[in-house]
Amino acid sequence: MPTSVRLRQGPVLGAIAVLLGLVSAVGAVGATRTALERTLLAPAANEELIYLPPTRFLRAVSLGYRRALADVLWFRAISYFGRHYRGDGVYPWLAHLCDAVTDLDPRAEHAYSFGGVILPWEASQVDAGIALLEKGVRNMPDAWRLQYLLGFNYYFFKGDLAAASRVLGAAAHTPGAPDFLGPLAATIQATHAGPDTAIAFLDELERKDPGAPTAAVVRQRRLELTLTRDIDALTQALAEFARRYQRPAQRLDELVASGLVPGVPVEPFGGQYILEPTTGAVGTTSGHKPARMGSSAMRERTLQGSRQD
Repeated sequence: MPTSVRLRQGPVLGAIAVLLGLVSAVGAVGATRTALERTLLAPAANEELIYLPPTRFLRAVSLGYRRALADVLWFRAISYFGRHYRGDGVYPWLAHLCDAVTDLDPRAEHAYSFGGVILPWEASQVDAGIALLEKGVRNMPDAWRLQYLLGFNYYFFKGDLAAASRVLGAAAHTPGAPDFLGPLAATIQATHAGPDTAIAFLDELERKDPGAPTAAVVRQRRLELTLTRDIDALTQALAEFARRYQRPAQRLDELVASGLVPGVPVEPFGGQYILEPTTGAVGTTSGHKPARMGSSAMRERTLQGSRQD
């Protein structure tokens, strides 16, 4: 982790000043923790660039209560994520916050899991997400969930089937691991790629922890991937229809009648799949577009806007 990080977040320096003052004037650990939490968790009147000290300094001023300070920073990380998720969808400092939390509390499995999902899937920071999970696996080799997330990120974002199979295989042999991990590792080892595997992965994430901070992102990505899979399949069927009958299909029902697809899929966002009248391409009445992973639509819109300024 860099020795210093600039954050658009609450007054961390003020919190550290409060902590140091309490150390010299009071020396009461309980009061120190209370003051630190109150300062860090107070809503910022405005977002200003501040300085997050290196972890070795945070350890020194925590009075041995590293996990308490990690908890406070964790709440800050969740607040930071929530605000930007509802806002611009850009998370330049989220990886640093997750790193700080897990430096202070190396067994903070919730922080590894959160960053391992959000950084690659929502923040477009694949390498940072993988690095955080690798750190988690080193510190918590008994946590099958971290190996599960790491293995899938290797598979889905890096296309590294060997690494994915190796990590998922290790996860399958971890005490308490669910039965589906073994077959999943074997499937990936057999180089089976495609959106169905990714959708199954997201289904499992949502089913295992529906109340997690990542739940909204996981659900949204699952719906986006389902829509992308359906549109790709219908587009391929349209191309085959045109090749077979030497004319373009006029309606999606023709693909069903010709046996090229078993039926028109249910559109996951509540709309209907249609043929766009001007282009002949597959579209949807919900207005959603296919999403290629590794990018955040909100982030792309934000960056496009900044480039136009």
